[in-house]
Amino acid sequence: MNIADSERIATVLKDLNYKKASKIRDADLIIVVACSVRQSAVDRIFGLIPKFKNLKAKTILTGCVLNPDKEKLKDKFDYILDIKDLNNWYKGSQYPCDYLNIPPIRERKFIANIPISSGCENFCTYCAVPFTRGKLKCRDHNEIIREAKDAVLNGAKEIWLLGQNVNDYKSENTDFPKLLKMVNDIPGKFWIRFTSPHPKDFSKRLINAMVSSHKYGPYVNLPLQSGSNSVLKRMNRPYTYEKYKKLFLEIKKQFKEKRKEDVFMSTDIIVGFSGETKEEFKETEKAFKELKFDMAYINQFSMRGETYALLKMEDTVSKKEKKEREKKLTNILKKKSNKKYIGKILDVLVLEKKEDYYIGKSWDYRTVKFKSTRKNLIGEFVKVKITDALSFGLKGEVAKLIVLLGPTASGKTDMGIKLAKEFNGEIVSADSRLVYKKMDIGTAKPKVLKGIKHHLIDIVNVEDKYNVALFKKDAEKAILSILKKGKTPFLVGGTGLYISSITENIDFPKIKPDLKLRKELEEKTKEELLEIYKKIDSAGAEIIDTKNKRRLVRAIEVAFKRPFFRETKNAPEYDILKLGIKVEKQELEKRINKRVDQMIKMGLEKEVNKLSSRSKILETIGYREWKEYKGNEEIKERIKINTFKFAKRQITWFKKDKSINWIKSYSEAKKFIKKNKFD
Repeated sequence: MNIADSERIATVLKDLNYKKASKIRDADLIIVVACSVRQSAVDRIFGLIPKFKNLKAKTILTGCVLNPDKEKLKDKFDYILDIKDLNNWYKGSQYPCDYLNIPPIRERKFIANIPISSGCENFCTYCAVPFTRGKLKCRDHNEIIREAKDAVLNGAKEIWLLGQNVNDYKSENTDFPKLLKMVNDIPGKFWIRFTSPHPKDFSKRLINAMVSSHKYGPYVNLPLQSGSNSVLKRMNRPYTYEKYKKLFLEIKKQFKEKRKEDVFMSTDIIVGFSGETKEEFKETEKAFKELKFDMAYINQFSMRGETYALLKMEDTVSKKEKKEREKKLTNILKKKSNKKYIGKILDVLVLEKKEDYYIGKSWDYRTVKFKSTRKNLIGEFVKVKITDALSFGLKGEVAKLIVLLGPTASGKTDMGIKLAKEFNGEIVSADSRLVYKKMDIGTAKPKVLKGIKHHLIDIVNVEDKYNVALFKKDAEKAILSILKKGKTPFLVGGTGLYISSITENIDFPKIKPDLKLRKELEEKTKEELLEIYKKIDSAGAEIIDTKNKRRLVRAIEVAFKRPFFRETKNAPEYDILKLGIKVEKQELEKRINKRVDQMIKMGLEKEVNKLSSRSKILETIGYREWKEYKGNEEIKERIKINTFKFAKRQITWFKKDKSINWIKSYSEAKKFIKKNKFD
């Protein structure tokens, strides 16, 4: 929550023409955002004060500050301002009444910390929140959704819904389960998490909402605080350990049964609470052994000003004993093995880089560290193969993908099979026509696969629609299945956009057909459509099949909403080695001519006649010529000409990619793979 507050403060300061100082000694204004949950956090504020003495900067204290601490610190800061009054910090402020609706300037654009409520009315006896944040106040759900949508549009990969009692949210007819589903329905690729929930407000509807929301990662922080019922009662926690355990197991069960996933379960624990006996602590130890938490945030009890514990209880457990109890629980946690994850492929959002290692969180919130020679991975999704299990995390390497590309008739199929045999691989076809059934001769579909498994060949009926967005989804699934077997995936093909969808991780917008616009466009010629497309997406117009009217219409339809080739690329999720087969144009033309002659002899005409005349796929080279021209010789020549023109367009596409390693032979490809350690 303090991060979310700081990001809103940043907006106010920007409007006052302040800029972030790189060093504290260069600052004109220093703002400290306090946390009063633990005394140690307040002690750190007192530790900062000596650093301010020789500075000319004005100082402000805000955030969660208890009244007793305000008294102690009022002479140490120039101003102590209530964070809830942020909208009124200066005269002439135009901000909304609820400071939480001030648009944030995010420290990291890929993580959106979105407060949905502030304050709490549970009055746990140890907790300062009701005295610093006040009563529970929920934001309007429309404001929350607006902020979430804006965050996703600006690159958010992870959304945290925040509240001191997050699952007690209510705004008109929208409760927390409904809000969670609303955020899940926002278009885009991002993960959803939330904190901090209260066990008493964890309904079956909420569990169902979590399980059915495909963007919600399988991670739950469910605060227990103590395994002793008598301690829980003194804490004013309205549940018993038995009720907590039942809820805990139900959450795990629902994720396992409905999502086929293990949910990462963490908890919050306070050791040494007022009057906690050794026997009561042993009940917490027992709970740790029974529930086998994946992680626990263990805190030593400290008295907080204004709380019931301070007013009516005593801090009876020594500092030494608290430390010893924390150590005992930590040792139980360490015994839980993560070895079952070795060899698995995990989706990881990269958060930071420390020394030689990137560090991130997996889909289920496990800490993962890995090395990579790639730069600028922070804020990106990557797939990591786990190689080692650590006490509180995992270690791995970015999953590898080999791409073999080139123009039609360059020999990709044969070389791909040989390389896959050599390096224990399987092939994912990246050819937009090999996906179709009954199109064998005209697409030069490989007949002999030599024992190498091929994916995405013969998966679609010719009457069915198939596009690059569907390909990306299918290809990612195929690549993951290969990696899970411990094999090397080879992406082999010549359809540039299909290959780029994986290597450049293109995010294809889900845009519904505009029937009115489509009707208008279909009345125009291919030449007219191309001119329209050039004006709105020049990059796409350079490489699109200009003879394919259906593609031109769809490209224009999408480009009016969001261009295909602008602002849609992301860092690839794999470490990728691209190999391109280089063939001289004269030799390539010779191979194409020979291939077309063979297709005619094999019965291409019969294959074309068997296909439905209504099938849009007949616009493909090798098929459309039978409709456009007469006489087998003229048709054959036209297929050769069109195929060679297509091959030149493929070469033009590939030439723009400077990361392709161009090779002429299998032996060269083999050397590149070994040299780059992709074997």
